[in-house]
Amino acid sequence: MGGLRKKMPITFWTFLIGGFALSGFPIITAGFWSKDEILADAFGHGHMTIFITLAVAAFLTAFYTMRQITLTFLGEPRTEEAEHAHETPWTMTAPLVVLSFFAVTYGWVGIPEHFPLFGGLVPNWFHEFVGGTLAEHPEALEFNIVPLLTSLVVALGGLFLGWLTYRNVTSVEQDKLQIPLLKNKYYFDEAYEIIFIKPLTWFSEVFVSKWMDKGLIDGILHLFGPATGGVGSAIRNYFDVPFINQFIGDGSADATYWIGKNLRPIQTGRIQQYLFLSMVVLFVVGGLVYFLLLA
Repeated sequence: MGGLRKKMPITFWTFLIGGFALSGFPIITAGFWSKDEILADAFGHGHMTIFITLAVAAFLTAFYTMRQITLTFLGEPRTEEAEHAHETPWTMTAPLVVLSFFAVTYGWVGIPEHFPLFGGLVPNWFHEFVGGTLAEHPEALEFNIVPLLTSLVVALGGLFLGWLTYRNVTSVEQDKLQIPLLKNKYYFDEAYEIIFIKPLTWFSEVFVSKWMDKGLIDGILHLFGPATGGVGSAIRNYFDVPFINQFIGDGSADATYWIGKNLRPIQTGRIQQYLFLSMVVLFVVGGLVYFLLLA
């Protein structure tokens, strides 16, 4: 954006303090004391590969931190948004001020005892506190100028080189580090797309959706329609129509109709015929009972 130093002064100074602490600016920031201790421990125990790797990483950290500070806050505004930017409310700036205070002062509680000039001025209670939690209290390393000089060079050198490289940059095209490898973030996004996104997309769209869901599952479900239709037709043609409809339904109606038709002639409404028929039935039943009793 550029030019935010004048538009957002509190954010600028707190960002500057935090960026310098992240870069390990010597003596006055907490980041220096933590980084210096790590470098001194790696060097003191002979871990030269780790020492060199940490030094290179610290240099790059200081470089890109100064790049960020320079392109964001220094120079003139380069965008419409930067031209009309304004300071954020106190709910944002107050936490930044608190963090900036500790970014400067918190490292003073752990100054090594053998550090030139400053060692021993303030009790290294942090070393004693952490060491007291361990089974074997670690001894403080003897002072060595090599880690200190390395820490100073990578911090100050990275900050100065970052400012020197980007102090006059006014557009993306002027960025000297806009090479394809860095601009494309080492092609991690492309590699992630090829290794993870495309295989998972193919797996979900082709294997799961097309083959499993539409091919296998839908195919099985589509078989149930014709199968159930065939079973239903067979039940209707060979059981429902001939047995239920014709034999039971129509047969019971036909039987009732036949019985009613044959009983209709004797329903004349004449009492004499009903008495005569009753006498015939009585004699027949009486005769059957008589013969059954004698047998």
